[in-house]
Amino acid sequence: MDIQIGLKVKQLRLARGITQAKLAEISGLTRGYISMLELRKSTMPSYESLSKIARALGVDIKEFKSYPETVRIESPEEVLRKYQLMAPVSIPVYDNFIVHAGDPALAPIDYIYRARESNAPPNIEAYKVRGNCMEPIISEKDIVLIDRDRAPKKGDIVLCVVDGEVIVGKLIEQDGRLYLKNGHGLHSLEECQASAVVIEVNKKLVY
Repeated sequence: MDIQIGLKVKQLRLARGITQAKLAEISGLTRGYISMLELRKSTMPSYESLSKIARALGVDIKEFKSYPETVRIESPEEVLRKYQLMAPVSIPVYDNFIVHAGDPALAPIDYIYRARESNAPPNIEAYKVRGNCMEPIISEKDIVLIDRDRAPKKGDIVLCVVDGEVIVGKLIEQDGRLYLKNGHGLHSLEECQASAVVIEVNKKLVY
């Protein structure tokens, strides 16, 4: 949004001695919207919204000179999409790392929620940790979020299955090969039957 629009709204409002609440009442918009607009934290206002503000302030919409003459009106689908993205995304939490955890037949034990700027892809999952192989970074009962589609690289924390056992380690390079290193030793990345990069650790502070 052009910051001059929000600034102009505030100047005109103050010049008329009315509050944000009063402007919201007259214009039919919400006080929160007026506040966000004046703080320049709102997106570019629609032509309709700005027209309501202009009428409430007793000015022509042309008073907001920085407002473009031609405005692309958002479609209902775009508006719906914007509101959908305002809701937090839910990420399923599983008790054990399984190769095909995305299978609908496998029920999550819980969900964690994150703010989002876009939809969370289906390859993002979370797992409860067993053991203390990476204390204090990752401990028993912590939850790790993983990205199944991200290619592991040196320095990443990786969750993998070796001989049926789930391990978590930091990916290091030795003699040109990649290994998972944790408190119990080294495991070659080639040994992993399944692996995924850990992208976040949700710490369990009370046990």
